[in-house]
Amino acid sequence: MNAAVARGPALLMRMVAYEFRKRIQFRAGFVVREVLNGTVEPLVMLFVYTALYGSAASMAEGDGEVALGGWTYREIIQYVAGLVVVRKLVFHNRALDLATEIFEGRVTKYLVMPFRFFVLLQGRFVQYTLMQLAVATLAWCIGYALAPEYWLMPVGAKATAQAITLVLMGSYCCFLVFFILNAMAFWLDVIWSLLVMAWFVIGFTGGALVPVSQMPAALYEVLSYGFPYWMITAPIELLMGRLGTGDFLHGAALVGGQLLALDLLRRWIWRRGLARYVGAGM
Repeated sequence: MNAAVARGPALLMRMVAYEFRKRIQFRAGFVVREVLNGTVEPLVMLFVYTALYGSAASMAEGDGEVALGGWTYREIIQYVAGLVVVRKLVFHNRALDLATEIFEGRVTKYLVMPFRFFVLLQGRFVQYTLMQLAVATLAWCIGYALAPEYWLMPVGAKATAQAITLVLMGSYCCFLVFFILNAMAFWLDVIWSLLVMAWFVIGFTGGALVPVSQMPAALYEVLSYGFPYWMITAPIELLMGRLGTGDFLHGAALVGGQLLALDLLRRWIWRRGLARYVGAGM
């Protein structure tokens, strides 16, 4: 066991390099999967918000700026710009193929190797995060060059570091959730439906469509305890200056606790699944 743990870091780096080579092998797939991923929904919401605020402004009296749920139109545009960047850093529900390997009986080969199987998947998470950090940075630069008056400009380096920390912690929580759902293939055969539903719930409760702080107060109070809020809405609000360091510390504590709980659940489900695994495939 000690030897397997000692080999972990070297194996992790090899897996990261392997995943990079695999991801950039097919250029069309790379563009669709790595570059365009997470940009369609924010652009759709941009048109929706434009229509909503335009309608509210036409019905409002006076020349003051219209605010819906505490957000002005300019702030919402900045939020949508933040979504384009932040969502690229969130680990995607289709980025793991563990369920397929379980269904096809290919997990057996990993059980006789002198390392922990989970390290291979962690390598995929690291590769995904590093690549998406580069893509997200490029997306921010392009957006700022095209529309600097509307694009999201972070209020400072401290807020940027805090926002990235929360996004990456939340992204790892997503990674653990999707691992757990994939591992349910030991018992179920509807894993892809569960992944799609989980992705929708995480996106909605995190603010991928509407900022959580723009939702009704009672719903906001509930959702603000979950890691999706601190992974999407809260980091953007940190970048905008709507939240501060105290909020960051509170969120980091909440997400850290949920991350540890998800990791314990991941270990338990994996052990239980292996105990009944026969490696025969579907």
